Amino acid sequence: KAQVNEDGTVKVDTVMEKIGQFFPSVIPLISAEDIAGSKEEEVITFLNVAVEEIFKAKVKELDEKAKLDGRPTGSLARSANYITLISMDNAWSDHLQNMENLKENVFLRKYQDLNPADEYKSESFAMFEGLLDKMRLNTIFSLWQSLAPAPVAQTA
Repeated sequence: KAQVNEDGTVKVDTVMEKIGQFFPSVIPLISAEDIAGSKEEEVITFLNVAVEEIFKAKVKELDEKAKLDGRPTGSLARSANYITLISMDNAWSDHLQNMENLKENVFLRKYQDLNPADEYKSESFAMFEGLLDKMRLNTIFSLWQSLAPAPVAQTA
């Protein structure tokens, strides 16, 4: 919601910055004019199509290269699975530590005349929803960063 103006149109500069951060290979294919004046749902649909096209092209490119090199195809799927598992493992470990901290902190809420069990239940649910978002975000970010071309060292 931080990327939406009061009239419902997207904040073009903010959205373009986020696209560059998460989907660097999409930037050459879209421009600020493509999304200017668009509503949030329209931009999401537009970006989904662009990202999917690039992803399919990258899969095809990697599979063709693997065939030429005599290696099995599907390396991107294996990489995506690995990245997903690592992201989930890291996020889950962080979540467990945060839950332990919550358990320690919620005990003090009884001094505020709050029910610690109710507080723990509501906050832990919010934290779990945040965990799911974090897993998705980290997985997508890491996958797309792995697809970005390596920077070329420039010599002076």
